[in-house]
Amino acid sequence: MVRQSSITLESECTEAERGFLTSTLRSSDLSGRHLEIGTAAGGTLKELIGVYSGRPTRPDFVVIDPLTYYPNQFEKVRQNLTNAGIDPDSVEFWQGVTQDFLNRERDAGGRFDFVFIDGDHRAFPVMIDLQWADTVNTGGFIFLHDRQPKFPGVGWAIDYFLENCPEFEHVGQVDSLVCLRKARDRSAPCVTRRDLRRARWKQMRLKYARSIKKRLGRKQATS
Repeated sequence: MVRQSSITLESECTEAERGFLTSTLRSSDLSGRHLEIGTAAGGTLKELIGVYSGRPTRPDFVVIDPLTYYPNQFEKVRQNLTNAGIDPDSVEFWQGVTQDFLNRERDAGGRFDFVFIDGDHRAFPVMIDLQWADTVNTGGFIFLHDRQPKFPGVGWAIDYFLENCPEFEHVGQVDSLVCLRKARDRSAPCVTRRDLRRARWKQMRLKYARSIKKRLGRKQATS
């Protein structure tokens, strides 16, 4: 299946979601690094960077992505940024997934003001990506995309995270985009190994429930 974003190079967020993202950044005084997990063709990335156009300085942007979403993904992202007047070399690309970089950043004391999670939408990978919460500065934001029935793991991970990490507050949701804000600092990890085990178990349960639903649907269609 050809992803539409690979052709149009546009964001996979809705117009309302993009407005939510950019208006939040414009109304906030963020200067620390910005992290995007899952960039597709860079359509959302270029709009996030565009918020800071015309300012003397802008935050550093980091992207984590395996860059295997579709053929020539990295080249398309770079071209998309170039077309928007953004130097692609000004963005730091980390090819891989959260597990490849998290410990390195923790050891180095890496911090972020903004994290946008839009990678693997299953419960376990979303919970893994939420480990970046420990690196978010107080007053910073985490946005998560695709909280919708099609991706039940996203909603479960968000609810579980908020229940167990009250230092983050739910700011709001527009379409399928959820915004969380770090209201105060936390000494303990926001996501523990126990939480990751729980997320893996939940993912298995969701997969099993989806499989049963499909089987029932096929049975009803042939009866």
